[in-house]
Amino acid sequence: MRLKEFINQNRKKMAVYDLKPGHEERFLIKLKQQKRQYKTGFVKKHFKKLLIAASVLFLISTGIQFYMFSKQNKNQDVEIQQNERYFSEIIKAEITRIKAEETQETKKVFENAMQQINRLEKDYQKLVKDYRLNHDKYILNAMIENFQQRIEILQFVKREMNRIKKSKTRKNETHRA
Repeated sequence: MRLKEFINQNRKKMAVYDLKPGHEERFLIKLKQQKRQYKTGFVKKHFKKLLIAASVLFLISTGIQFYMFSKQNKNQDVEIQQNERYFSEIIKAEITRIKAEETQETKKVFENAMQQINRLEKDYQKLVKDYRLNHDKYILNAMIENFQQRIEILQFVKREMNRIKKSKTRKNETHRA
């Protein structure tokens, strides 16, 4: 409202230039010519129909892409679960073998290794959650590295246990002689 009032109050100050005679008629003729140009084009004539068709096509293609992406992710999830079972079984079997060979001298090494493996298991569960949200190949690589680290820990424990057993055997041999 204030703008209209300002214009009405200052109309005389704003009217600096006078229009040439017939200006309004020429302006209306040009305006009508422009309206005709817009109406004559095929796109202008069928704009709403084309817009609806493009929207439907976009929705269909988006739906197809989403379907294909979800199908691909399901296949990857199944493959990941299979690999997870495989590695988990290997790790469990190795832990069982190591536990069977455990002695009083190697107990501390085994307990430390199990703490590290449990920490890696917790990290792995977080990676699984992240992967389900993002399906990122870097997360997949981190999951594989997690299993590799667990296997490396178990290999280290086996080497360390063998070293302890050998040193114990040497001590016993030296005490007998």
